[in-house]
Amino acid sequence: MPLIDLAQRFFTALNAHDLDTVVSMLTPATAVRTPIGTFTGGEAYRDWILMHFRAMPDFFHEIAGLAAEQGQTLAFELHATGTFTGPLALGTSDVAPTGRRIDISASDFWRFEDGRIVEYHLYFDRLDFFSQLGLPPTA
Repeated sequence: MPLIDLAQRFFTALNAHDLDTVVSMLTPATAVRTPIGTFTGGEAYRDWILMHFRAMPDFFHEIAGLAAEQGQTLAFELHATGTFTGPLALGTSDVAPTGRRIDISASDFWRFEDGRIVEYHLYFDRLDFFSQLGLPPTA
């Protein structure tokens, strides 16, 4: 199966809030790096994405633009939207919702082993993300 098809399956499950399927596609040792957090494993990913769904229940992801596969590595462009209507956990406290909508472009780089994601690197403009949420850049 092409890796891009696995990514499409991942985001279809994510958008449906089917986090059991999402977590099953990551290993317990998956190295996840994002501009707002670094962690290990599918269960940590579940906690991280639940924080986002709590803040933006309509958080939606779609693969957009370029995608490239080389061996067991997949690179692609991602588009995410959502409305900040719930509290967002940042650090040790919650930030109150602003009601603002985000529209963010990102790039993902994933490495697979045996059909599961073992490295997950997400890149997006953190300043733009917080600005669109109506939060200070130091959030």
